[in-house]
Amino acid sequence: MVRPTPPHQPRLGWDPDSEDLRSHGPGEDGPYDGAAHDDFDDTGENEPVRVRVIDESKVSRVDTGQLQETPLPGGRFSTWRQRRKAAKAEAADQDSAADPSDPDTVVDFPRSSHRRRRRNRWLALLAALLVAALFVGIVFFSPLFATRSIDVEGARLTDPQNVEEALQPFEGVPLTRISKEEVRAAVGDVPQVKSVDVVLEPPHTITVQLHERVGVAAVKEGQDVVLVDSQGQQLATYGEGDRPDVPMIEGGRDVLSTNKFAAISDVLAALPANVLSQLDTAAAPSESSVELTFADGRKAVWGDSSDSELKAQVLAALVSDEATANGTVYDVSAPLHPTIE
Repeated sequence: MVRPTPPHQPRLGWDPDSEDLRSHGPGEDGPYDGAAHDDFDDTGENEPVRVRVIDESKVSRVDTGQLQETPLPGGRFSTWRQRRKAAKAEAADQDSAADPSDPDTVVDFPRSSHRRRRRNRWLALLAALLVAALFVGIVFFSPLFATRSIDVEGARLTDPQNVEEALQPFEGVPLTRISKEEVRAAVGDVPQVKSVDVVLEPPHTITVQLHERVGVAAVKEGQDVVLVDSQGQQLATYGEGDRPDVPMIEGGRDVLSTNKFAAISDVLAALPANVLSQLDTAAAPSESSVELTFADGRKAVWGDSSDSELKAQVLAALVSDEATANGTVYDVSAPLHPTIE
């Protein structure tokens, strides 16, 4: 069986016109097998490449010195990657060679100024909070400002002891924890007191100034006399022989809730103190007619409660004037034209 000869494929460095190869053809010295040549060294630099003879006229030797290095695949980026990978490998080798326990290989970087400032701010804030907490504890909870004395002023109808008892829960409490509204609310239960002024005097004193209700009339209650203000609030109780210097109103306590008492109280509230102290009784035959009787028997016809301020001024002038002081009836129902009988 005859094996077909493959087509000729030229080899790198092969020269078909080389005389060397033709001179060693099979017609002269037989087929070339490279064994008879001794002009090649054994270093491998000029060692010929052994090839299979396919055609006697197209065989040549290949000189390795004529070969060129094939470039790395991938172009310039592959070359860059190879260099970068080599540089990383070299750096890793240097790091692994360094001894971590050697202090010469450890570099201490300076602390960040930003972190230092932030730490200082936190420390300052913490110190301020501690100081504030200490201040609050001393001022609001320590006995340094505890209440030790309560002074009551302006008590005439009111028993000061009653006010002090009403304020007793504040004793021992620091002044910084007491409000004036709380003190007023505690004193407000005293019937004789209309309003209260409170002064907190550090370190240990509360001063209470009472503004009492003004008694304008009295009513009979059995054998006793009850002092009332213009609103009918009962202020004090006296014995029959210890009557206050205010006019008596007939009808007892029951009259305090009527319109007649409202008309009388408006008149009495408008009178000056020197006139009020001279009155003996006050009566209201009707809601539009109020009559006053002085202790010496003189009378004053007031009329209704309109223009009470003007009527009070006119009556006070008539009573204090020597020319008219001897009159028995003063009619001020028309204050611009008063009459005297």
